[in-house]
Amino acid sequence: MTTAQMSPAASRPSRQLETPFGTFPIDDASVIDFADGLPGFEQTRKFVLLSSPELAPLHLLHYADGPAASFLAVDPRVVLPSYRTDLGAGDRLRLGATDDHQLLWLALVTMDAGQGPSVNLRAPIVVNPARMLGCQVMPHNSLYPLRHPLALPE
Repeated sequence: MTTAQMSPAASRPSRQLETPFGTFPIDDASVIDFADGLPGFEQTRKFVLLSSPELAPLHLLHYADGPAASFLAVDPRVVLPSYRTDLGAGDRLRLGATDDHQLLWLALVTMDAGQGPSVNLRAPIVVNPARMLGCQVMPHNSLYPLRHPLALPE
C-alpha cells in the first residue's frame, strides 16, 4: 500500500523526502500522526509510509520532516500467514477506528548482529488510513515473539 492509497484525499506531491532508500514524493495528506510517537522516538510523531517495487514487500516508515527516524516494516501476514491479533477498545479509540474500519498492520524489522533480520510480531504498528492515525500496540496476552526471523517469499 503506497501513501497515495492510504491518504483519504489524493493530492499532488508537495515535496521530496530524502531517505536511505532514495527520494520519494510526499504530500501533507500522506502524513500519519502518531500522537504518542514510537517507543524511543516519542518526540517524532509525523511519519509517512513509503513503498517502491525495489523495497517490496517491505515498506519504509520514515519521519516526515527529515532523517530523524526511519524503519523498515512489513505486513506481519507476509512473514507469518497465520498472524492474527485483536485490537483492544482503547487502541481502537486512539486510532479513531470502529469495528468496520480497515486497518493497516505492520511489523518493524530489526537487524541483530550475527543473527540476521527479524520482525517484531509482539508489538505491531497499526494505522487507520481513514484518519491517518497510527500507534504501536501491545495486544494483551500476545503469543507472538519480539524477534521472529525474517524470511520473505521470493
